[in-house]
This record gives sequence, C-alpha cells and structure tokens, in this order.
Amino acid sequence: MTEINLNTNSESHLKRVLPLSSLIFYGLAFMIPLTIFTTYGLASVATHGMIPLTYTVATIAMGFTAFSYSRMVKSFPVAGAAYSYVTKSMNPFIGFFTGWVILLGYIMLPLLNYVVMGIYFNALIPTIPSNIFIVVAVIAIALVNHFGIKLASIVNNIIVWLQFIFLIVLLVLIFKYVTGGGGAGTLVYGNAYFNAVEFHKPGVGISAILTGASILALSYLGFDAISTLSEEAINPEKNVGKAILIACIGAGIGFVVITYFLTLCWPQAFCEIANSDSASVEVLKRICNEPWLQIFFTACFGAGLLASSLAGVTSASRVLYGMGRDRILPYRVFGKLHEKYKTPTYSIIIISVIGLLATVVPLATANGILNFGALLAFVMVNLSVIAWYFVKQKKRSGFDVIKYLVMPIIGAVINLVIWSKVDFKAMMFGLFWLILGLIYLCYKTKFFRELPPEIGV
Repeated sequence: MTEINLNTNSESHLKRVLPLSSLIFYGLAFMIPLTIFTTYGLASVATHGMIPLTYTVATIAMGFTAFSYSRMVKSFPVAGAAYSYVTKSMNPFIGFFTGWVILLGYIMLPLLNYVVMGIYFNALIPTIPSNIFIVVAVIAIALVNHFGIKLASIVNNIIVWLQFIFLIVLLVLIFKYVTGGGGAGTLVYGNAYFNAVEFHKPGVGISAILTGASILALSYLGFDAISTLSEEAINPEKNVGKAILIACIGAGIGFVVITYFLTLCWPQAFCEIANSDSASVEVLKRICNEPWLQIFFTACFGAGLLASSLAGVTSASRVLYGMGRDRILPYRVFGKLHEKYKTPTYSIIIISVIGLLATVVPLATANGILNFGALLAFVMVNLSVIAWYFVKQKKRSGFDVIKYLVMPIIGAVINLVIWSKVDFKAMMFGLFWLILGLIYLCYKTKFFRELPPEIGV
C-alpha cells in the first residue's frame, strides 16, 4: 500500500481533470436518480396523488437556488463553494459559519447513505449483518477518494448509468402494464398529474402541494456539491455553473416523468398504500411481481447510495481542504494534499471515520441533521448573490434586478420555509453544532479581535 505522503508546499493545487459531463454525472450521483422511490409513498399521501405536479413545483423552487450557485461560481471558482461565496460577498465570520453548516450536511449525507445501504443490502442478503456492509462501504469509498477524483468520477459515471438502465427497464415494464389494461389503462390520464377532485377537497389544494414540495425538495440536495469541484474542473467559470443547472433541472424533469408513469400504474396509490415507507415495493410488485425486479431494484438503489456516499465524501473533504488551506481549520491536517494523487487524504480519512457512526446513528436523525446543514447553507448562497452582485457590484439595471435580487430572495425564502420543518431533535443537534463553531471561531480570532483568514481565489 502506498504510504501517505502529503505535500507540504502551500502552493499545491488540486488537478483540473473534470469535463462538463463528469461534473453533471457527479451531481446526479450525489442526488441519486432512484431517490424518487424513497419519498414516493410519503409524497403521494401528502399530495393526494398529485406527486408529478408537486415535483414540478419543487423543481422550479430548487431551480432558484441552482441559479444562485451558477452565478457565484462564475465569480469564485474555488473549492470552498458556499463558504467561499459568503466569505467574499459578505465577510469572513459569516463565511465561516456557512462553511460550518454546509460541512455538517456533507458529513451527514454519506453517513445517511451508509445507514440505508446497510438496510437494503441486509434485506438482499440477510445472512450478512448490516454493519458489515457499512464498514466495507466506508473503507471502499475512502480508498477510491484517496486515489484521485478521476477514479471517483469513473465510478460515479458507471453507477449513474446503471440506475438509468434500471429506469429504462422500468419504463418498458410500465408501458407493457398500462397498455395491457393495468392501472389507468391508458398512457394519457389527466389525474396522473392533476387530480381535480382531490385538489378541491378541504385541507388539500395548494397547501398539500407545498407540503409535498417541502418533502420532495430534499431529493434535489446534491446539485450544489458540483461547486466544490471548481478547482478540479476544466474551465470552471463556464462548466461548473452550467453543470449545476443541468443536474438540478434535468433531475427534476426526470422525477416528473418517472412519477407520472408510476401514477399511471396506480392512480389511487395515495389512499390504498399499505405502508408509505415501503410504497416503492408495492408499486413495483404491481408493475411486475417477479423476484428479479426486486433484486435488480435493490442492487441499483444500493449502488446509487454508494455513488452518493462517494460524492459526499469527495465534497466534504474538499470543503475541509478549502478551510484548512486558508488556516481556518488546522492547516497541517486539513490543508495538505497527497503528493502523488493531489487529494486531501487526511480530510478523507476523518470523514470516513465519522461515517462509521452509521453503525449506531438512527436513519431519521441522520436525515434531519443533513437537512439542517444543507438548507441553511442554501439560504446563505442565495443571500450572497444579493450581497455580491446587487450591493457590491451594483448590478441594478434592467434584468439584473430580477437575476440578482428577486430570484435570490425567492430562493432564500423557499429554503427557509423548508428548513423550518426540520424535526426538533435534528434542530437541537444543528444548533449545538453552530455553538461548537462559535466557540472555535472565538478561539481562532481571539474573541473576534482578529479577522479569520480569507479564502484565496
């Protein structure tokens, strides 16, 4: 095994090896194309069957934040992502807290995926304990990240294509099922998108759509992770922002299409689902009640979780590297790159050790903490667009008012509303995390008498 030898040269840099296509696939791997199945039952019940319409609303809503990311990465194509944008557009203190909360989200995503991975793989092979799958996944992902972003990109691309293959097979089976008289019995069915009868019932309507959108918006978490690869992207000023928008909007369109056809298969799912948590299993059995489809689904979804974990560790280690390189976190640990592979190996090891907590942390807790960090950082990125372009750059004429004031405000408000729905335990842990960050920042800046180091562009 190659000995870890980290370059101590402060001018060391990450390698620019990722084209636009790799950036898009990285974002899709982070988001997991099959993530629709994790929320399908819950969202169907909440929206009274109008899940495709709700996905449309969620896609538009998250598109505002994706646009804000694309604007900021154009001015600051650096590895620190949200931390970098807020540091430069507002001030280093707020930037530190933004990096601190986004780091929490990036740390929790792999951990969350490890927990789910253990559950699904154990269901596929009950003789092997779930914790064994978790430990093996943590080690494998750490090794792939250590040996370079190019290898991680190749693995991500393969797994994303595997999920696309499953979705194509699923669509073929849906066409066969529906045209054979199953479900709605037709490929064009209005209620699959907008159920007018349910929409006008008391307590449903717009309220149900917005409640569902707050659930489904979490399916989009991950497009922002593309911004953490700015220092490894080819032509980052152009390609990173474009990849963020394509991944977010493209995934949203895919979610709408797939859920439309799933609803064709089972129009009354919202009132007939036996268990909303396992609704994906129920709908797949309706489409094709064959063991091979369940095995294929579990394998593809598990692989998707693996890819998402890989992307999560990659992003978290880059954020740690960005903060370590600027000496906000200890430079000797977080600010060094491996001499040969140019990867932040120590940061990868630390993130992987934290990932082992998946053997004891409950799924619901990990999910809530993830939402706390990611959504709060989304709010700050939207505000950074206003601070940088509208206030500092004085872009206030014509369409600039829409791009740099109105759209970011809408994005910030949407994310604040979703963030406010985080459960109480996760909210308490998130606040505790912020207190830890405050204590560390007080120490680092001698009780705010000194400015923390700014990120270099």
